[in-house]
Amino acid sequence: MNTKSFEVLIHSQYAFHRCRSEVHKYEDCRQTTAPIPKDPRLCRNTARELIGCYKEAERMHPLCLAPFNDVRECVFKSDGNIFNCKKESQQFVDCQMDQDKYQDFLALSTDKQKEALQFDFFNYRGHFDKYS
Repeated sequence: MNTKSFEVLIHSQYAFHRCRSEVHKYEDCRQTTAPIPKDPRLCRNTARELIGCYKEAERMHPLCLAPFNDVRECVFKSDGNIFNCKKESQQFVDCQMDQDKYQDFLALSTDKQKEALQFDFFNYRGHFDKYS
């Protein structure tokens, strides 16, 4: 398995979460009622805003390396199914959105919560349904 594709998937989940409004603005700019597409130059400024947002979203804070690795390992062990790793991916997104709040979360964590995560999707595959 190629873990690079998992990293791209994880970053794209966070980037879309962060840049959702810019994506909607760009798509609204491109919308037309005519069968002929709009001139791309008309949406140049919104496209630049969207690219700038994605560029900022690709920067990962060093504090968020541990939750990122947890998500990557979870996605790897679940054979690329990110639906099984909702809790871990949300923790990575929360870390990226507000590092101070995540630092406080780590400070208040118990020793049991700080232990390494175990992912066993083979023995418990019935409990990890993507629709639950």
